[in-house]
Amino acid sequence: MNNSTKKLLDQEIKKILPQVTAFRHELHQIPELAGREYKTSAAIRKKLAELDLEILPPFLQTDTIAILNRNKAKNLTLRADIDALPVEEDPSSLPYASTHKGMKHACGHDGHTAMLYGAVCVLSSMRDLVPCSVRFLFQPGEEIACMAKDLVEKGALFDPVPDFVTGLHSWPNTPYGKICTKSGPLMAAAGFFRIRLYGKGGHGSLPHLSRNPLDCASEIMYEAKKIVPEGNVLTFCSCNGGTNNTIIPDEAELMGTVRFLDPAKGKKMLEDFEYIVKNTADKSGIKADFSCPVPYLPVIHKEEDFEKVKNIVEKEMGKDAFHTLESHVMSSEDFSFYLQDHPGIFAHLGSGDSAPLHSSGFDFDDALLETGIRYFCVLALELFTEN
Repeated sequence: MNNSTKKLLDQEIKKILPQVTAFRHELHQIPELAGREYKTSAAIRKKLAELDLEILPPFLQTDTIAILNRNKAKNLTLRADIDALPVEEDPSSLPYASTHKGMKHACGHDGHTAMLYGAVCVLSSMRDLVPCSVRFLFQPGEEIACMAKDLVEKGALFDPVPDFVTGLHSWPNTPYGKICTKSGPLMAAAGFFRIRLYGKGGHGSLPHLSRNPLDCASEIMYEAKKIVPEGNVLTFCSCNGGTNNTIIPDEAELMGTVRFLDPAKGKKMLEDFEYIVKNTADKSGIKADFSCPVPYLPVIHKEEDFEKVKNIVEKEMGKDAFHTLESHVMSSEDFSFYLQDHPGIFAHLGSGDSAPLHSSGFDFDDALLETGIRYFCVLALELFTEN
């Protein structure tokens, strides 16, 4: 990037930061769950309507997609997730705290959305210098609903077809303010299991006359730990059954998650897990229903895509702006669906020692907005001019 373009980029980012920050706070006050982001999408569309963009009709009701420079030969697709979580926020904790009871932006998606909006503003003002078309994709339902898959299947990436896709996610316990990612596997596949056990209830003093689903549940949890391959995860997160100290329940339910990077290892673990559930239940005279859909695929990067982004970030944002992660994480991301047929990189935006994601104490750090905006913009300006 030449000096005049770099100077203009600095000026444009500095100019829009106050309004981007204000927009982040506005979004934080109206958190909405996956697929129900009606107020959020309306707020995004209202902001984008002020700019000279092609704004597409929604593919999934609450998505927003805008195109800049449609007629350019190459396309860069920039993605941000917009949904929130069912986490309660103390209304006195922030001047812009959630106004939606039982919902909170506890994963930073308000910040991700604001960063992408900032990139829209900057790149719109510099459109003549942007050598590609840019798709700005504000995606609903990243949490649990895995709606990236639905967007792709509905044709959201069809016209124009991306030549590169990227996204950012604020990430605790990574170097503050740095773009952090790696080649190869970055994030895991995720499945969500539910086991329903149907026994025979009775009096707690006469267990021999009952078929206790809680005993069966405890044995399943114990045995399941033995079949988890190294590098895989199988976690029980919920165990429900019974309401009284003296009544053996008729039913119990177990829920949890599995994570893996190697599909073969994941498939074998699930087969073994289902066998343990059915075999343990059969021995106890209990009927078991087992389900474990795996909607999230692993996020895996090609070496050449990683090197391309690393080189651009270090060149345009400084050597210290990029951090190569040493290992993957077992968290999951539906960004994986954008990478199935298109080059791209998903990166973590280091938030240092912030509160954990999905916790009641998490709040996106406004000081990171500038870094995210700059990342999106330098890729748009440089990705298709690099030799």
